[in-house]
Amino acid sequence: MKNIGICIPTIEGGVIAHQEIGREAARRGIAYPQIVTHTPVYEDLQHALKSGDNQSLVELIADSINRTAKAGAEFAIISANTPHIVFDEVVAQSNIPVLSILDVAANHCKSRGYKTVGVLGTTWTVKNGLYDGPLQNRRMAAVYASDTDQAIIMDAILHELVSGNLLERTRSELVRIAKELATRCDGIILGCTELPLVLTEQNCGIEVVDTTRLLSHAALDFAKD
Repeated sequence: MKNIGICIPTIEGGVIAHQEIGREAARRGIAYPQIVTHTPVYEDLQHALKSGDNQSLVELIADSINRTAKAGAEFAIISANTPHIVFDEVVAQSNIPVLSILDVAANHCKSRGYKTVGVLGTTWTVKNGLYDGPLQNRRMAAVYASDTDQAIIMDAILHELVSGNLLERTRSELVRIAKELATRCDGIILGCTELPLVLTEQNCGIEVVDTTRLLSHAALDFAKD
């Protein structure tokens, strides 16, 4: 079984990804693979994103992946959606293969027969239309929350979710936004690896696409090949 590398831009999402690989292996009745992780400096990632410095973002993510490679990883995943803004450039600088969370999520949506898919995530993910292409290539359309609600989502992610501190009123607001979006789509992509900490099929009233866990399952599949 191949060794897995995980680039962990945010700790909360990274923990879910790491843990889910082990849990999914247990569900399948197989031993889980060796896993090598690296966490870039979050403030550096934030600065690159806020300043639109994509070159620095590429260097930070590629360096993280290559550090896992030096420690024995044979391929890697990035346990965050937003850094996939520069996915192609990262792949070009990576010394090992990298699985795309975008393709994994879009393939899942296609398999579920969705036609219209809601996308929740950071404003960087939304404004860059990160999921537009992968969904359109599979004959699906993306829909989004209003600009006002998107600002609420972004604030919740940056100031609460990434640090594991979520206020109850914020939880209620995120559920409200998801339920509104659910009236306009067949399923919702949780396009931020921290959103599964809050949003579920039960409280959203619609199928949700947990990108974090799906990527972990895809990594386990790839490790077995």
